[in-house]
Amino acid sequence: MQRLFSMFPEGGPGAGLLLLRLSVALPLLLQPSGGPLMHAMRALPAIGLCLGVLTPLLAIVSCLFSFYDFMVMGGATLPEAGIKLLAAGALALLGPGAHSLDARLFGRRVVTVPPRKKTRVDE
Repeated sequence: MQRLFSMFPEGGPGAGLLLLRLSVALPLLLQPSGGPLMHAMRALPAIGLCLGVLTPLLAIVSCLFSFYDFMVMGGATLPEAGIKLLAAGALALLGPGAHSLDARLFGRRVVTVPPRKKTRVDE
């Protein structure tokens, strides 16, 4: 799972990634097209993105919903769909940031390596 995330930046970049996650999640919740089942299908990845759970995977799911809205539902114009796709793609490549559950679960770890014992070969 660690391979999905390149890093978990803190400070300003971490806050920027939090805002990017929200900007990708909110259109999923606010999209008016589709019935109750479609709203439920959109709500799960949107909530996951807001919390920062499996961010790269859910950003790709968001890309698929945006593409579906543009091609099938006709709920978005080309510039709107393009902006949604670019933001979700950037989020998939950048990762969740420090303000996420992913950072808590898969974040930086301190590994302490014990000193090596000397043997006759080392001397």
